[in-house]
Formats: sequence, structure tokens, C-alpha cells
Amino acid sequence: GILNDVGADDSHQRLPVTILSAVELLLRHLSAPTDSSAPTSSKMPFTAGLPSGLLEKPSPLLKKIMIGFVLASLFGLAVAMTVAPPSQELLGAEYGTGNLNSASISWLLFSSALVLLMTPGLAFFYGGMIGHKNVIATISAVVICMAIVPIFWSLMSFSLAFGDSAGHPDMIGTPRSYGLMYNVDSSDAGGYPVTTLFIFQGMFAIITPAILVGSIADRVNFPSLMLFVPMWHMAVYCPVAFMVWNGGLINQYGVLDFAGGMVVHMSSGWGALAAAFFMGPRKAEVEGPANVAYTILGAALLWFGWFGFNGGSALAGNEFAAHAFLNTNVATSTAMLAWILLDQLFGKPFKVTGFAMGIVCGLVAITPACGLVNVGAASIIGIMGSICSYCVQVVMVMLGRKIADDSLDVFAAHGVSGTAGMIMTSLFQTSEAGSYIDGAFYGNPSELGKCMIVLLCLVGYYLLATYILMFITNIFISMRVTEEEEEEGLDFSKHYEGPVAESTVADL
Repeated sequence: GILNDVGADDSHQRLPVTILSAVELLLRHLSAPTDSSAPTSSKMPFTAGLPSGLLEKPSPLLKKIMIGFVLASLFGLAVAMTVAPPSQELLGAEYGTGNLNSASISWLLFSSALVLLMTPGLAFFYGGMIGHKNVIATISAVVICMAIVPIFWSLMSFSLAFGDSAGHPDMIGTPRSYGLMYNVDSSDAGGYPVTTLFIFQGMFAIITPAILVGSIADRVNFPSLMLFVPMWHMAVYCPVAFMVWNGGLINQYGVLDFAGGMVVHMSSGWGALAAAFFMGPRKAEVEGPANVAYTILGAALLWFGWFGFNGGSALAGNEFAAHAFLNTNVATSTAMLAWILLDQLFGKPFKVTGFAMGIVCGLVAITPACGLVNVGAASIIGIMGSICSYCVQVVMVMLGRKIADDSLDVFAAHGVSGTAGMIMTSLFQTSEAGSYIDGAFYGNPSELGKCMIVLLCLVGYYLLATYILMFITNIFISMRVTEEEEEEGLDFSKHYEGPVAESTVADL
């Protein structure tokens, strides 16, 4: 059959060409997959399309040399941290003397585990919402943050977010405080060791860029995240975390964020909008959710983990943690019910994906207020979070794809709910519920004005910084896959694997 494909030709001059063609066809025949359950993609990972980034143009050998250099550098940094003289013993003399509170340490460590669980929960949530050709790619884009962020958190970014101020104005920490894990030891950081704070806050840092990538998950070039995520983490997340939680500029101004409305959700939500605008609209046909069961499972894991997210932000196992825990549950329940009622109001069925969106909107909206407002205000915040996000989602569906094509409604769920939650925090916060500054509804109207000024500045920074960082990343590694790869689906064109065997898909 192979010789027939080549064609018969007795010409002596064409004999070498004929032989070469036959050998080429034979090799193709031998290399073709024979297992019926194997993927049938015509492209292997990272080979389809023409590279446009500077780091994509070198030869395969040079690429391997660069990868080896990065791996060797990572090993070298680990060696440097191993042999560097510690500031004191990791379990120093203070341990067990009464300065550290074992209950607070236990609660913070447990909360850290809960917050870490939120990242795979988010992966399930996104993986179920995306089209069936991009499930694995979406989960990979989320989970990779669990590998990248902790490395940079250990090297420098914990110090940028929670170290001593680098100078006036207090906008970012200095690497000298905790760089290369120096001073990350058992010293008292407020009833718990610095190591505990390092672990707990590191989990927040992981999930923040993971939220952002959902807006572009079905068209982002996976290798580009290796460069974009650490740059965004250090340039966007760390300065805002310092200004809000470490006595920086925003905290000094008197605008409060208990658990991450500005730091986590507004940064990732508004950043997602900028990312979607930079990437442009999807070229492939937009598909419905791949697996609704994944989505509701992810939402449930997020709800479970959020108790550590908000309750742990009290930084102690005390009544403030219990109050934040309570408000989180109340706001999420009311937000979920509000989304269901909105669907009914507009003649839509009882969609489980709507249940999941309501859960996330409630969790996001109550985050900045959970330890600062009473239970009634928490209910209002949950309802308003769903209403605001629902309205924006409708507008994005009608107009958004032409302007900023947000694949998984990250902006509506996190950007809008986080912003609404911050505004309502400035209205409802009260000293009776744990806040040291009363809100506008409790005799301090200037708090609303301060909040609006801060939010306007932050929104501009999130949008501009994210766009610039994506532009820089795109110079070195193309941010977007080719149209052919997008049409085929990133599961096979970039990762060469799918959530189920292809034979199973054919049977369905």
C-alpha cells in the first residue's frame, strides 16, 4: 500500500526520490497511534503554530539549555537558603514560654489548609464551567499557581507584602526583612510565630492569580503563565497586600478590608477584565459547561475553604474568628437564594450553574466585611453582591464578547462583587461588630468617600498593571494560542490529554 501511495515510476533519475518518499511514508505509518482510545490530535504540545515570543524562537537545543538553567538556578537558590545563617533557631527560646498562643496557631494552620483547598476547588469550578475541549487546560492554568507562587513567596514576595516598609510612602515592603526566608522563624508575630503568618498569607497569594486566569483559560498559551503569574504576583498582589494589611498607605488612610476584598478579589477580578481585553474575543465556537457536577463540587469546596479564608483572617482563634465565620455563612446563603430568585424573575430555569455563581458572589462580597459588620448587614451584602454581579453578567453576555470576552465571568463574580462588598463595608462597618472605624451608616459619612477614592485608584492600577504585564509577557512568550489550537481545544493541542478517553466521548 505504501509503494502504491508513492506511485510507480521506472525512471532511473527519480529512483532516489521514490525511495525517500517510501521511507517517509513508512515512518509516518509506524508512528501513527494504533490504540483506538488514544488522542487523535494532529498536533503535539507546543509545536503547532508559529512562535512569536523571543523565548519561543530559539532552537529546541537552546530551549532545553534555558530550561536546564532555570532548574539549576532553582536548585542553587534552595542551596543558598539552606546554608544561609538563620536569624535564630526555627524553634527558638520563645516557643512554649507563653508568648505564643497554641489555640491561635492551631486555628491559623487549619485555616491555611482550608484556604489551600480553595485552589483545587476553584479548578473544579472553572473546569466544569468551561467548554469540554478545555477542561484539562483550565484546571492546569489554575493549579500551576500552586507551584509558581510559593517559590516566589519564599524568595522575596512575602517580604514585599509583610516586611518593613521600603520607604515613604508606605506602598511596599523591603526584601531585606524576610528575603530568602531570613527571619521567618518562631519569633512572635502577634500570638503566633512568623512561620504561621508566612504559611497562612501564602495561601491567599496562591489563589489570587488563579482566579484571574479563568477569564482567558480557553485561549491562553500555558507556558506564558510561567512568566506572567510571578510578575503579576509581585507587581500587583504584593504592594496592595502591604498597603492594606501591613500598616501601609491604604490602612493609614482608614479604609478597611478584613479578609481580601481589595487584595484578592478586586485585584483578580479587574485584572481578569484587563486580561480578557488584551487577549481579544474567542475565535472558536463558545460551548456550554463541560460538567455541571464539577462546578457545584468546586463551589462547595470554595464555600468550605472560605471559612478559613475569612475566619482565619482574624489571626486568632477567638470571638472575631467566630463572628467572621458566621457572617460568611449567612451572606453566602442569602446570595445563593437571591441568584435563584433573580433567575426566576427573568424567566430562567433553576440552573445549578446559577446556584454556584450565587455562592461565589456571596463569598466574595462578604470577604472585606465579614469581621466588621453585624449579621443583618451580612445578609444585605450577600443579596446586593448577587444583584450587582447578575446585572453585570447580563451586560457582559450581550456586549462583553465584543469588548472584553471574559470566558468564565470572573469579572462579574470577583471584580463586581468584590467592589460592591468594599463599598458596602464602608457603609455598614461598626465598632459594635469589631471595626475600629464606624461606617457611613453609623455617623461617619467620610468613610464612604475615602473608600471610593481608594477604589478608583486601585481599579486604575489593576487594569493598567495587568495590561502592561501581559504586553511584556507577550514579547517573550506569546500569551495567546493560535486560532487552530483554539479551535481544536487546548486539552489536546497544548496538553495532549483529555478528561476522559476519546472512545468514551465517541460513545456519548
